[in-house]
Amino acid sequence: MQKRYRINWKTRIIYASMIALFVSVLLIMNYAFNRSRNLLIEQETGIISQYMNRNELAVTDIMDSIRKLSAASSTDKQVASYLARSYEGDVFSSENASRIREVEDTLAFYRNIFFDYRLHYIIIGSDNTIYSVADGIDNSSYFGEQFAYGVRKQEWYQNFLDSGEVSSWAAPSAYNSKGIFEEKTAGEDFILFIRKIRDYNSQKFLGTSFVSFPVENLKHILVPYEGASLVLLNEDGIPIYTNDENGNFDGLLFDEIQKRFAGRDGHFYYEKNGRDYLLSYAVIPGSGWSLVNMVPLATITQAVDKLYGTITTVMLLIAVSALGVCLAMYVYINAPLNRLLHRVSSVNIGGRRVADVGEGSKNIFGIAEAEQEINHMVDYIERLSAQTLKQKEIEQSLRYEMLRAQLNPHFLFNTLNVIKWSAMISGAGNIGDMIASLGVLLENTMNRGKEESTLFEEIKVVKAWVEIKNWALKNRIQIHVDMPEELRDFSVIRFFLQPIVENAVLHGMKEAETGEIWIKAENYGERVCVTIQDNGSGIEQEKLEKILEELDAEHKRRHVTGIGLTSINKLMKLRYGEEYGLHIESQKGYGTKVYVIFPGKESGICAEGNDCR
Repeated sequence: MQKRYRINWKTRIIYASMIALFVSVLLIMNYAFNRSRNLLIEQETGIISQYMNRNELAVTDIMDSIRKLSAASSTDKQVASYLARSYEGDVFSSENASRIREVEDTLAFYRNIFFDYRLHYIIIGSDNTIYSVADGIDNSSYFGEQFAYGVRKQEWYQNFLDSGEVSSWAAPSAYNSKGIFEEKTAGEDFILFIRKIRDYNSQKFLGTSFVSFPVENLKHILVPYEGASLVLLNEDGIPIYTNDENGNFDGLLFDEIQKRFAGRDGHFYYEKNGRDYLLSYAVIPGSGWSLVNMVPLATITQAVDKLYGTITTVMLLIAVSALGVCLAMYVYINAPLNRLLHRVSSVNIGGRRVADVGEGSKNIFGIAEAEQEINHMVDYIERLSAQTLKQKEIEQSLRYEMLRAQLNPHFLFNTLNVIKWSAMISGAGNIGDMIASLGVLLENTMNRGKEESTLFEEIKVVKAWVEIKNWALKNRIQIHVDMPEELRDFSVIRFFLQPIVENAVLHGMKEAETGEIWIKAENYGERVCVTIQDNGSGIEQEKLEKILEELDAEHKRRHVTGIGLTSINKLMKLRYGEEYGLHIESQKGYGTKVYVIFPGKESGICAEGNDCR
């Protein structure tokens, strides 16, 4: 009756460790993304603060220009003298018309000096005469005696005249033929600055100046942060200007600002309708007005959030795939292996069961137990076997397999390091090419089923290695290949070409700004010659053999494949014969040539004058 096998404790520990590692990676990734998100918000808060400072200065500059314009014209002695004269007789007399024209010319003069934006400047004299300078504002029909009387009757205007204030702001404001209104009405909104005009000596009241600045101008002056709602508020929290079309700002928000800052600049996080916002606040000096910038946090962090979602999805897919691989390994590898080991443990060799040689059969098997059982069996067979020659052949085959299939962990580590830093610097652009090149190397290195490859595949491996190396060397290495179509499928020893090219790059092109390598394959009938030439520094002939031995003995582990040049030469002579292998020529300052000679697949002789040795 066949025994049922359970997963042993070592395998359970491995699976548990994998799960713990995956969870740890997710937690670390989540922490890293949250940290990055907070740093991004902090950075963008500083940028928003710069936007706010710039807009605050712009509004302050506009208000200062309006004050200067009003003060200069209101204190002008010529304007004061004209306002002091009461007209007599017909309002449309030539004298009165001349007086109005002189005042309006003076107002236009000051407007051109102090202001670059569209506005409307009105003076109402104590005799209700209207002096008006309109700049692109189609409201000339508003200004007459009815307008002057309408303004005088309004309560806010009387309160201003009765107060001790010289000037005052009123925004938002609108006006029509009946006068100026502080509250918002249909039509264009204005920022209104009012100033009393008095005689310089007698302080007699001569009239009132009104500077009307269209709020529409602020659209071209204030620059909001991308995706943000920008609001200019008066001292009562009423919006003067806003680009907010979604109604994010309301009176409750102004109350929250007043409670938090009490007239100081600052920022805080605000939640509304399930969305989080970053709200920045700045006070306009000398006015009681304030600027509010309100931007959704999702707008700031959308790039990080998108990347986090993508990576999380990829991680989950990897986890599911890894789980599927583990289950498949258990079903198709571990379970059959247990059955095999159970059968092996019952094999009788030389009158003894294999299980009796080791620790005995177990009910629970894993990879470690499989290795132990097989080792016991092999040891026992080797002790009984007298075939020394067969043993040497097995050892030689295993040694060749190990030399061919090794993959240097230092190279993998350095390559993955380059991939990591390249991803961080470039935002993960073009990393796919580098990973694809590494995949070519891994695919060819891990293929242990064949001892030979085609010349085309070997050149493909070299190109992949050079492409990876160029990421670290900033594309310093260029490779040129000349291979006839007939030699594409020519069989060669696997990994004979890459160590030669690697040796040329590492030892011949250390100080070269641009390294070039030429690979040329030629068919001479009974021989095929592959020439590898570089434009490196070259070496002296008397030092060549010593350097080759040192490279093989001391630096073999630094090659991607772990195979040195001497090892390649020995393997070729062992496989093909003493007349085949490597021949190297080098001259100091003129680079190095390496000739690799293979037996040809067609009959014939080597042509005279060629470089084949």
